[in-house]
Amino acid sequence: MTGPHLYLLGGFDFAGVGAAVPAFSRKARAMMAYLALQSGHAQSREKLAALLWGGNSETQARMNLRQAVSVVGKAMQASGSARFLRDSDNVALHLDGLDFDVARFEALAASSEPDNLEQALVVYRGDLLDGFGLKQEPFEDWLRIERERLRATAVAALDRLVAHYSATKDPASCVRAATRLLAMEPLREDIHRALMHVYAAQGRINLALKQYDNCRDALQRELRLQPEPETRHLHDTLRARRTTSPRPASASEPPRAEAGGEPLRPYTHYVKSSGVSIAYQVTGDGPIDLIYVPGWVSNLDLAWASPRLSHVFQRLGSFCRLIRMDKHGTGLSDRNVGLPTMEERMEDMRAVLDAVGSKRTVVFGGSEGGPMCMLFAATYPERTAALVLNGTYARGRWSKDYPWARTAEQVEEDLATIERQWGEPADMGNAAPSLMNDTFEREWFAAYLRNSASPADAISLWRWGTEIDVRDILPVIHVPTLIVQTSGDRWVKREEGRYLATHIEGARYVELTGRDHVIWGENSDRLVDEIEVFVTNALQATPGERLLVSVLSLEISDPHSDSGADLIERHADEIRSQLLLAEGRQIRRSPSRMLAVFQRPTRSIQCAIAIRHRLRQSGLDVRSAVHTGECEERGDDFTGIAIELSSRLLDHARPGEIIASRTVRDLVVGSGLTFEDYGEMEASGMPGVLAFFSVSGAPSGAGG
Repeated sequence: MTGPHLYLLGGFDFAGVGAAVPAFSRKARAMMAYLALQSGHAQSREKLAALLWGGNSETQARMNLRQAVSVVGKAMQASGSARFLRDSDNVALHLDGLDFDVARFEALAASSEPDNLEQALVVYRGDLLDGFGLKQEPFEDWLRIERERLRATAVAALDRLVAHYSATKDPASCVRAATRLLAMEPLREDIHRALMHVYAAQGRINLALKQYDNCRDALQRELRLQPEPETRHLHDTLRARRTTSPRPASASEPPRAEAGGEPLRPYTHYVKSSGVSIAYQVTGDGPIDLIYVPGWVSNLDLAWASPRLSHVFQRLGSFCRLIRMDKHGTGLSDRNVGLPTMEERMEDMRAVLDAVGSKRTVVFGGSEGGPMCMLFAATYPERTAALVLNGTYARGRWSKDYPWARTAEQVEEDLATIERQWGEPADMGNAAPSLMNDTFEREWFAAYLRNSASPADAISLWRWGTEIDVRDILPVIHVPTLIVQTSGDRWVKREEGRYLATHIEGARYVELTGRDHVIWGENSDRLVDEIEVFVTNALQATPGERLLVSVLSLEISDPHSDSGADLIERHADEIRSQLLLAEGRQIRRSPSRMLAVFQRPTRSIQCAIAIRHRLRQSGLDVRSAVHTGECEERGDDFTGIAIELSSRLLDHARPGEIIASRTVRDLVVGSGLTFEDYGEMEASGMPGVLAFFSVSGAPSGAGG
């Protein structure tokens, strides 16, 4: 929910506080917009009458002006945040305390800082008074000039961002800025070339050549011209790169074989995610983007030393652009950074996708990498072209309603075995029984594990993986999903694959005969065949409109007063600053209650803790409740059962308490938060009862 504001970019939007704002005529809106852009400067009534009612008699024009001035005056009074001054000769609008988007846009666009330029373009929702017009030539002339001026300012900001991101080698941001600039100025040949260079640097030659086609078609359609020689030369060079063998090395080119038979390893790149360096590699040049998230631990470089695993990667790269990453705390990514939460790992994956410019991706998770991919698909459906799961699970430990997972005793036995055998030739009896007698694979797998994590980290990460529970988010996944399960898998039972297929809407389930758990085992070619057919057909799927969000319900009370004051408004700045830090969004409020949504559950609890701390210093009591579930976005509001459940949970919290549902607890494993049993309640729309917990600890860091 926004405060008093006047927004003119992308249309006309005015809102005040308190009393309802009077309805505006089109002429009153036009006058208000004109005065706002001349804020603080008096305008003569004669000038305004000629600007807006030039076709009327002088008497009629002045009468219409008086009516419009009266309406706007009442609106300004209702806003409580602006001054409207008028006398017999002049009218002036002072926008003190009113959020005026044009002024904010111009101030941000004047900066040289990329972050400010990005914010300016967020504010620039569209042209000035987009879709608005009057049959009054003086006003239309003024509006056309102002529109062109502000549009030129936005284009200049985009120009500077394209140059900055090109110089700092940030391809994802460069593509985003250049694409928006071309939407505004499609004949900018230099920007078409910039995009071609970025795509080529990523190894996406086909996209670079497609960009040339877009440039050529636009020039021919609008100007009857051919591209400039520089653009044509770049096109010819890229065509030669695509057709000549061997091709020049690039970050995303499939690795070639050395004389000894092992493929050359592709370049390893890094991207920062919440201060942690995440390693990734890109191979292949197919039209489909696919990111593979491995289980437990991994090492990007050592993976290529296995002929079997490198064969899988090369096959995947034959029909897609294959993106691989070492997860937070493993392999070539930063180590010794503490146990991550699943949402942190999800955001690491999003950072990698942003770095390579992938806007819509097939997400492929194996084993322990699967739950994180499910969370990503539920949280970012618009970025998930399809979800592929192999040998993965919804819950890491046995329970009465999930009896296939390993018991606590079995987990401890597994951990003891890992510690005892670490560094020795790997026992493939569970991971890949078909390779038990393959000495090379056993030696390679042991080296792969040693170079993926230290013994202590490996044990901690294994234990962390058994504490995962994503069952509650499965019904929220609405993207095309393929689940592949090996019938005799000794780590993940086929019942677990079938459970996923039953609880994810429209999922396709494929069960392969065999016993190997790893993707490079006996069914590797069959697995890749299934993925290729599935993702090729899933490319046309539209992104879901329903979202997985964490909903924070919060209530403020003053134990020393029962005056009914609007405490939310009184402390709006403190609340707003904490929401901003936690990337939250306020959607509803009353004098004492607030609802906000977050994409990350840890952030929602951190925000509740921070608000409680800040307002406690003012002698106020704050109680909060958090639930994660599916919602539907409707304009500035959200609807859905998660909203209702969060509000109902709040009724169980006492002043000073923060409570969270079981869903939240299960999603923030590793966050440093402590959850204590608090109670349970029946929840319509959910099976059984909903358990909830008191959050009695604090997160170990602010980055979650």
